[in-house]
Amino acid sequence: MKNPFRKSSVQTLETTIASLEKRGAHLAAMRVAAQTALEKAIIARQDGFLAGDLHDQAALDKLKDAADAAASSLSSIDDAIAALSQHKTTAEHQLTVERERIKRAAAADKLVKQIAGVEAALPCYLSQSRNLAGALSEISHFHFESSQIASFIQDAMSKIEIAANFALSDLKAMSHAIREGHQTMPGETTPAVAAVEQRMAETQTVFMLRSTHYRDNDGRKRFAGQWEDATMPEATAQRALDRAIAVPLTDPRRAQLRGMRGGDFDPKAADVIDLDAVAAPTSAATRDLAIDNANFTVIDRSAEARTIQIEVSRT
Repeated sequence: MKNPFRKSSVQTLETTIASLEKRGAHLAAMRVAAQTALEKAIIARQDGFLAGDLHDQAALDKLKDAADAAASSLSSIDDAIAALSQHKTTAEHQLTVERERIKRAAAADKLVKQIAGVEAALPCYLSQSRNLAGALSEISHFHFESSQIASFIQDAMSKIEIAANFALSDLKAMSHAIREGHQTMPGETTPAVAAVEQRMAETQTVFMLRSTHYRDNDGRKRFAGQWEDATMPEATAQRALDRAIAVPLTDPRRAQLRGMRGGDFDPKAADVIDLDAVAAPTSAATRDLAIDNANFTVIDRSAEARTIQIEVSRT
């Protein structure tokens, strides 16, 4: 059981800093008094040399000892103030780190609860969606709109289920990264907006002819389904284009095939290509993309009847 009277680490550090500040103020007052005493001792010693009995060695030694003692006292106080200032700086840094740790732990715990909520809600959503799609399918043979709704639900279910597997895995890794201080907390202003814009500019959207895995600019693993658009790092997209794994968005096949799979993907299938493992093509293997993308069709005209005229001399 947690002791309600026990101070937290933040409270302990705050108490330590307050105590150091109070002692620092007291030392500052002592320094003012010591500085005044030193100045008086120096003046008295000078007066002794200027107006006193120079043959009275005992009196001169007394003035010297008083000035030395005042100087030593001031020096000791300065050393104490410097040490105390260092201790205070260290305590303030520890307090900042501890507050940041607590904030990160709270943000990570909140995200963990939110992820658990998504994991709990997802099966219910999929189950209810299947029930609704099944009910609509029973009347789809005579009602076109019901058939369309059922198809839409089934397509959305498939895509959501695949996306959720990736998203939940990513979110769980994110909660750990937040706790460890490797990622900004939700709601925090991300640094270097220009860098983000630059990363966005270094991506390219292509139409996938094959299903693939690839890593985005942040190093996270992504899945791109066959006959779907995918936005990926420019270099990765170029490898996909060079290897005919993808085509530009202007390719006519996109208009014909886009979405034909209906979200029916298995990211773990054996035929899914890892684009990050695909080597850049050599100059000998590089194909002419202009010809590839022209989509020429070979027409067999061997069976067509042909009539030709030739000129011969009469006999």
